[in-house]
Amino acid sequence: MNALRRFAFPAFALLMLVLPALPVPEFWITQSNYIGLYALVSLGLVLLTGVAGLTSFGQAAFVGVGAYTAAFWP
Repeated sequence: MNALRRFAFPAFALLMLVLPALPVPEFWITQSNYIGLYALVSLGLVLLTGVAGLTSFGQAAFVGVGAYTAAFWP
């Protein structure tokens, strides 16, 4: 069980690095990008509110500005 945990993240990271080079549908690449972006946002929120114990509306504003820019970028 411990060996599985030891190699799970490197295997996942390798898969994520190789995935764009594989002949997969573009939808999978787009989904992977969204998953990564949402993971970064949630990790930042967990670090800010859970670890530091702070409440900030600045992070929500930055995420909102980024989402607005991504939606309306030509």
